[in-house]
Amino acid sequence: ASPIMVTICPPAENELASVEISNTKMSTFKIELKDDDGNLVFTKETMAPAKSYKRDYDFSRLEDGMYFFTVKIENETTEKQLSIKNGKMEVIKEMKSLEPVFVMKNKELKFSYLNFNKEETSLLVYDNNRNLLFEKNLSPEFVNQHGFDFSKAPSGNYEVVLASGNNVYSYDVFID
Repeated sequence: ASPIMVTICPPAENELASVEISNTKMSTFKIELKDDDGNLVFTKETMAPAKSYKRDYDFSRLEDGMYFFTVKIENETTEKQLSIKNGKMEVIKEMKSLEPVFVMKNKELKFSYLNFNKEETSLLVYDNNRNLLFEKNLSPEFVNQHGFDFSKAPSGNYEVVLASGNNVYSYDVFID
């Protein structure tokens, strides 16, 4: 994983908030700002790969409330929770996530997931008709490595879902 650094400097009087994003390798950046209800306020996707991105944003016109400023680079996401009150912005907390790695070999699915925020995590397996076949709550440890044996499963399509906090990851499995 390439470490993303996201810095949001609250604005001085009558100035814009400065957002700086840096990455160790050339990448494109996907940036989103959502409100507390998950409504998209702003989105930006860079077209040319770069190691850094810097822009000034005017958060003062947003309604009072909580917002989530998310930066996604490849399989890594950094999210900052922002509070806006009377036009003033404050960074409340930062959360990082890295997409899990799924590997299927000899009808056995193995996955590895780094749980940066040590959130409750669940593994679910669904069949082709969205029937839940298996559910397991995983420990909120930083490193989660598990497997699921499909060797006795009937042929068909399956969906494996890893849910951790607000993040949901899906992996499709076909057994012949």
